Amino acid sequence: MKLRKFTHIDLNTMKLWLAQDYIQKYFGNPQEWIDEIAANLDAEWVKYFIVEHNTPIGFVQYYETDIAPLGEWSDEPIGTVGIDYLIGNTNYLGKGYGTKIVTLLLDFIKTKKQYDYIVADPITDNLASVKVLRNNGFEPKNNGLFVLDLNNNGIEIFRANENDVEAITQLFRDTIQNVNAKDYPPDEIDDWSGWWTAHDKWKERIETQYFIKATFKNNVVGFSSLANDGYLDFMFTHKDYQRHGIAANLLSKIERKARLQGNKTIYSDVSLTAKGFFEKHGYIVEKQQLKRSKNKELVNFRMTKNIEQT
Repeated sequence: MKLRKFTHIDLNTMKLWLAQDYIQKYFGNPQEWIDEIAANLDAEWVKYFIVEHNTPIGFVQYYETDIAPLGEWSDEPIGTVGIDYLIGNTNYLGKGYGTKIVTLLLDFIKTKKQYDYIVADPITDNLASVKVLRNNGFEPKNNGLFVLDLNNNGIEIFRANENDVEAITQLFRDTIQNVNAKDYPPDEIDDWSGWWTAHDKWKERIETQYFIKATFKNNVVGFSSLANDGYLDFMFTHKDYQRHGIAANLLSKIERKARLQGNKTIYSDVSLTAKGFFEKHGYIVEKQQLKRSKNKELVNFRMTKNIEQT
């Protein structure tokens, strides 16, 4: 059994499948599905596949919830994909192929190595679909979705908003005072961390940049931001959550956003403390420089990464 990319040629088969009563009961108007698929075959936010077992037997799709059209999935963490699936060939009903088809899709999604959660939204009385999800490790959420946590670390990433300013600025100050302090003298640390009080500037960054936060049990444990031109402005992890993979997770979301907004290069002014982390993730030093904070000039590095083909 294998997946192959859905093409225009498959639309007629899909229309026949969707018209079957046992599918239409849960998927709704067949023509609406056909119109949506036809319009989005080359879209960035969704990928469609035909499932083949010598012959076409079903359909699956996955979509990135943060860039998909609004729905019950829109409040899920960044790095979440939603899935849908059906068996259209009636010869394969009631034989365990539903579980196998979803397993096949999950394995494919995992190869991308860029997602943290997978969700599905079965209609509650579709007991066969619910069983398929449970067989594949999904658990129900309070909002009616079923979720599979691919990392099992409890870290969730969301867009930040102005209500997060206090938590973000405290994290900024505490990280500099406790982590960056090993690489810079006290007067420079105090000068740099002093920006934590400039809440208006932080609100402006949150409003104008792609500004994301990492949370654990609803507490902010990291944040990062990207400007429209590809400038990576912030990358900070809570002092008590160093070396938990949070910065790497944030960076993967930042790089994905850079590709989506058409940046060919990400560039950043990186501290002595963070230089090794960025080098590990493919960034190169363009130059060492002195950059003014408030009243002090601090050593850092202009680092870049070409992401056009990565």
